[in-house]
Amino acid sequence: CQANNKNFMKKYQRFCVFWRRGGNWAAFFLFWFFASAIISALEHSEQNKELNLEEESKRDVGFITGFFKAKVDHFKNDTKLANQLERIINLMDESPDMPRLWRKVDLELVIVKHQMIKTIVEVVKDEFLRVKEDLDKDDISGRELADTTIKLLAEDDTASVFRKSGEAHMKKVVENRKEREKKCLEKRNEGQPCEEHWSFGHSLHFTSTVFTTTGYGGATPITAGGKLATIFLIIIQIPFFLHCLATTAAHINRMLDNILGISSKHDDLEDLTTETANSRQRQLVMLKGLLVLASVLLIHMVVAAVYHFCTTGWSFSDVLYFEFVRTASVGFGDIIPEDEFTLAGAILKNLLINIPGQIVTFAMFVRVLPLIS
Repeated sequence: CQANNKNFMKKYQRFCVFWRRGGNWAAFFLFWFFASAIISALEHSEQNKELNLEEESKRDVGFITGFFKAKVDHFKNDTKLANQLERIINLMDESPDMPRLWRKVDLELVIVKHQMIKTIVEVVKDEFLRVKEDLDKDDISGRELADTTIKLLAEDDTASVFRKSGEAHMKKVVENRKEREKKCLEKRNEGQPCEEHWSFGHSLHFTSTVFTTTGYGGATPITAGGKLATIFLIIIQIPFFLHCLATTAAHINRMLDNILGISSKHDDLEDLTTETANSRQRQLVMLKGLLVLASVLLIHMVVAAVYHFCTTGWSFSDVLYFEFVRTASVGFGDIIPEDEFTLAGAILKNLLINIPGQIVTFAMFVRVLPLIS
């Protein structure tokens, strides 16, 4: 029994060494891919498509209903119109099938089919007349531009250009719709879903925003299964990721201590607040290491910023704003690079940008914590 216990302990110690030297990251990445595959399978369905369309229709109907509700006070003195407005609001607000019917309405097709483009051009022209009247008399260039625009919109050929462009656009839209319906029918006959709503790349991006706690909100689960899976991800994946960050950050800080002159045998960080020569030396080394880590993080952010500036077409201020928001794991989600939703982008950007940035940030936090506690 003792021999068996010794063998077990040796294997356990070897496993611990393997785990802390990168085995935990290997297991984490496997779990990341496995979890993403599950999310993709749950969200990659016709149910997901229907739920997405239903949510969009509900938002549209809600916007229209809210618009009319905000105008109720304007009809206080006109009982007939006030009653008519109430009927419209009740119809939009209380009919559960309204979002489903509204989804079938094609406003673009209606505008072109009923030749309403000329009326819209006239409305735009009237708006430019109002804008011109609101401009200062000293704003010569603005008034001249408004005059030129008004004259152009007043010409019959302008309306004809808009009308023919709209007809060509809608013809293309109808052709694409028929092509999609044809492909959809072929896929259904083969037992496949019509469209790919949640690719594996989308799932990898989504799960990475979960474990990094960034949570952009660019893609969120719609199905009940996807939402339950997300709950389990939060419970399991975030602590797992924090464990990996902690072990790597500790290893980085030990390396920095050895390089900067503190022996690995001095692992007690609780004496940093004690005023001794040894503690002052250790505080100095801690600050030097913090400066090194901050420099590495800054270089990392600059490289990531240059990449995003060259690939997204964003302004410099947007890139700078995004990099700080991403590094801080705030993740407002107002701007997201499109390549993060692709398979290659989700993998490479997490391996080369997001995860390394979080490792360095966590190492800085671990290093500075004894100094401020």
